[in-house]
Amino acid sequence: MVTDLASPQLNPVLADALSRTKWSARELVKAVNPRLNAMGHPPVDITAGYKWLRGHQPRSAAVRDVVALVLTEATGLRYTPAQMWGRDQPTPVTAETEELLGPLPLEHVLRTASEWTNGSTEPALVRSTADDRLTAAVWDATRQAPAPPAPGNGDGDYVAPEFVDMLLEQLAALRRLDDRTGGSPLSQRHARIALHESLVLIHTGRYDAVTGNRLLRHAASAAQLAGWMSFDAGLDPAGHRYQLLAIRIARAAGDTTTVSNALGMLAYQHAAGASPSLALRFAHAAVEHSARAVPLVQARAWGRLATAQAAAGDLEAFRRATDRCRQLIGQRHSDDPPSLYYVTPQQINAEAGQALVDLAYHTPGRRSLLLTEAAQLLSPIAAQGTATGYRRSGLLHGIHLVRASIGARDAEATAHWITALAPTLPQVQSIRCRTLLTKVRTAAGRQLRAAGHGDALDVLRTALSTP
Repeated sequence: MVTDLASPQLNPVLADALSRTKWSARELVKAVNPRLNAMGHPPVDITAGYKWLRGHQPRSAAVRDVVALVLTEATGLRYTPAQMWGRDQPTPVTAETEELLGPLPLEHVLRTASEWTNGSTEPALVRSTADDRLTAAVWDATRQAPAPPAPGNGDGDYVAPEFVDMLLEQLAALRRLDDRTGGSPLSQRHARIALHESLVLIHTGRYDAVTGNRLLRHAASAAQLAGWMSFDAGLDPAGHRYQLLAIRIARAAGDTTTVSNALGMLAYQHAAGASPSLALRFAHAAVEHSARAVPLVQARAWGRLATAQAAAGDLEAFRRATDRCRQLIGQRHSDDPPSLYYVTPQQINAEAGQALVDLAYHTPGRRSLLLTEAAQLLSPIAAQGTATGYRRSGLLHGIHLVRASIGARDAEATAHWITALAPTLPQVQSIRCRTLLTKVRTAAGRQLRAAGHGDALDVLRTALSTP
């Protein structure tokens, strides 16, 4: 640790947290700045952490929130800005979801959405919500009352059906951009702008009932995409917040696909966040809500359930869910939702490979076999995905292939894939991928050095140091 931890003027809570993480004040700032970047805030000076230790307060509530968040994640203990600096009032754990609890009229939901996207409210809150409150909010969201189709009688411009076509094309382009570059601050901002613009048109535009329903569906899809990008940027609470909006608005519009997909995304996020019980709850809800949808929508939900079962360590349930997903994918329809373009057998193979890596650590007796199977499923997308339109997915699943190689103690494969993936990192603005790669570097360090592959670690360190 740094020598300034001995200073008598230290912030004791912050000093204790850093001691637990074994971070220096400089390393704390290095963990904070990517989160600020993801939220669209400028970074803090690399030396700022030393001033915080000496009792100075970070410049804004956003910085204070992020410091508390990264230390909470790093230590497993809950820290708040109020504990560290006494400046901010403690935030109730309901803060993230309280505006979307209970039976609500659609107008209330839309007003809340507008408040979250109007530019004057911090768009990506970082404070977490207690599990029971989040579960209650999601349950309430899936019971949002449908809104009967109604024309818009605002005093604004006429919204032609072709204009909504254009909005949907823009959203599709933004999804494709996310496939390539991840949840960058610019992409996140445009997803929120898309949501805000559709809300403005709903409230002020002139349109017929059919167009009004399409605007609601566009708003739900934009909220869902904003939530996914927030998650990719390491802003999980914001991800939850926007998925809740997506479910509420989609339910009002009768959009079963988006309801099911948003539930599945919540399941995926909680599986990745080591919360298997919540992941299972949301995944089962996704399967339930997809039951009357086209097979591809059902396949997406069953794939999310497979991921949740893997996070829970249930190999047999994972196999059953994956088999069901693959059966359904083969039943393509002409009216499959365009938003699920990425759900292909190759994508499900990659997701299954990632899940098998996690399962290998839950099932020591079958670890070697599961890791071998995982590597076979992950290798194609790791080898090809980074050079296709799915660059972020190729990098992400390549990282899980590296995890499989580490678990199998195959230093040659570990070094090969690290070296192959590292050049892609600067092209993918995904804090999720950077966080996973940082963990991989730590896990692989001793193994690679012992095998004479320290150069692979150097390549990865250089890539991670590139903004």
